[in-house]
Amino acid sequence: MNDQYDMIVIGAGISGLAMAYKAQEAGMRVLVLEKEGRAGGCFHTEVVPADTQPFWLEMGTHTCFNSYGRLIELLNKLGMMEQLVARTKLPYRMLDGNHLVTIPSRLHLFELISHAWRLFSIDKQGKSVAEYYGAITGPKNYRETFRHAFNAVICQQADDVPADMLFRKRPRNKSVMRSYTFPQGLGAIITALEESLSIKKGQQIQSIERTDSGFLIDTEEASLNTTQLVCATPVLAAARLLKNTAPAIAEQLNWVAEVEVESVAVVIEKGLLSCEPLAGIIAADGDFYSAVARDIVDHPRLRGLTFHFKPGLLNDEEKTARICSLLNIQPSSLLYIFHKTNRLPAPDRGHHQLIAHLDEMLAPEPLALVGNYFAGVAIEDCLERVESEFIRLQTR
Repeated sequence: MNDQYDMIVIGAGISGLAMAYKAQEAGMRVLVLEKEGRAGGCFHTEVVPADTQPFWLEMGTHTCFNSYGRLIELLNKLGMMEQLVARTKLPYRMLDGNHLVTIPSRLHLFELISHAWRLFSIDKQGKSVAEYYGAITGPKNYRETFRHAFNAVICQQADDVPADMLFRKRPRNKSVMRSYTFPQGLGAIITALEESLSIKKGQQIQSIERTDSGFLIDTEEASLNTTQLVCATPVLAAARLLKNTAPAIAEQLNWVAEVEVESVAVVIEKGLLSCEPLAGIIAADGDFYSAVARDIVDHPRLRGLTFHFKPGLLNDEEKTARICSLLNIQPSSLLYIFHKTNRLPAPDRGHHQLIAHLDEMLAPEPLALVGNYFAGVAIEDCLERVESEFIRLQTR
């Protein structure tokens, strides 16, 4: 079997699917190849049966905002805007020892007031998260509170991450609810994209070769020719795929570090949890970064949390025990338990220079790289990269 495509995308996360959708819109013949048996990557919604309404939990990506203009444009094209469900604004709590406390209760207010004025005078550019936020919150506030909050946001140690990769300011579309999801979770976006595209799952890439007209991709099932190739995988997976086809680019990709996040989601009867409805729990050190609560969309009978554990510290049984101890429940009270491991980029201070060099190398190539390891891990960051790479491929 030998098929010819205008574009083949390797990886069916939000970046790969959005790129394929954009190419298909432009009239191109596109195929998406996915190694796993499911599409979505870090978009992973688990849905459990419930008597009254579906109950879902997010294992990875949790939040969409009305500042995500490219996502809103995509949702409009998919006909999904009428399905949006508002997320209730709820508080975060911090785990202090064995107690959940408010974030303000941990702050040193005099230090915060005496440093906060720097917010208007200090530039994020060229500074790490620790340097920038330490300067505007004060060293003690940063060390005891804010660094843990930033670790929770990106599920890794945030101190050395470039400050301008967190909380990128974007204009808000005030005609759209500020924060939203869907009746069956964010996985609905992936489902809608899947229904619009040609995707082959469970595909192992055997080799990728350059040809006069583009690339030849061998899988266990077929030999596929494409004019343009898009790698939409985690960064080190992209490096492995391209090591023979584009060795200099692969070598550059290998400089981007990755971290693993071990996520465990649990579902419990509503009456068994004594804690108030929450947006989530921020851990101050310990064995997990955060727990994101499902309370932002109320359910009549069930509650749930997704715990994002640090890698390699606890086995599955120990994670379950840790969760039950924190929530003050018995293991028998857990109606459902879900496990997922995600790989995330771990950018450091030299990340922007590394990506700039990578983009110089890509400029003349019929090869695109998309994903969450460029400007940031937010959905809109991924879609921004998709947009710029698609334009480059079509105008090179």
